[in-house]
Amino acid sequence: MKLFAPGDSVVWRSVDRKQRIVQTVWPWTVVEDRKDETVLFIPVGAVGKRRTGERGGPGNRFIVRWDGGHADVTWERTNVVRFYRAGDPYSLWLAFDAPTWDLAWRYINLEDPWLRTAIGFDSRDVYLDLVAGPDGDDWQWKDEDELAWVVEQGRIDAARALQIRGDGERAVKAIRELGSLDQWRTWRPDPGWRVPTVPARWREYEL
Repeated sequence: MKLFAPGDSVVWRSVDRKQRIVQTVWPWTVVEDRKDETVLFIPVGAVGKRRTGERGGPGNRFIVRWDGGHADVTWERTNVVRFYRAGDPYSLWLAFDAPTWDLAWRYINLEDPWLRTAIGFDSRDVYLDLVAGPDGDDWQWKDEDELAWVVEQGRIDAARALQIRGDGERAVKAIRELGSLDQWRTWRPDPGWRVPTVPARWREYEL
C-alpha cells in the first residue's frame, strides 16, 4: 500500500464506478496518512473540477444530461481539515473561517468508502450529509431533498436511501464518541505548503 507524505498534493474524486466516469475532483494536501486513517486539508483558492451540462433536480444541483465536459470550480470561504478512517462510509470535516481561522462548522460527508489511487482517493458522494456548528453538538440533516429526488428518479431505491440514512446516524454516534477534537482548533498548515492542484492525470480511471 502506497502511503502519501505530509505536504503531498492529492485529489479526492467522486466517481461513478459502474460507468467509469469522474464526476467531481478536488485537490487536497496530505496532513497525515496511515493505513487506517487519513487527514487532508484544502485551503481557500484551491481549484477543482466538476461536470458540465444540463442541470436539474433540487436547486439545479444535479447533472441530468452531461455534455462530456468539466469546468473549473474554486473552493471559497473556509479552510477545511478532513478526517477519514479506512472502510467508513463518511468523512468528517472541520471548516475554519479563512480570514480568522475560527472554527465555523463541522460536516459529515456521506460517501462510499475510499479507494486509493496513484494520485489520491476515489469515492462517491451519496446525496445526504449532516452539518453542525463549531462545537458539534447540534447535528442536522442536510440535502434530504436531494435524497428524496434521487429515489423518485430511480437513481437509487428506497432500501439504499434507508441505508444511507443509517450510515449518517452511525457516523454521528461514532464522531460523538471521539470527543471534542479541540486539539485541531489550533492546528495550522505548514507555511511552506503550496495550494494543492489537480494533476494532468485527473481523468484517468482506476480500479
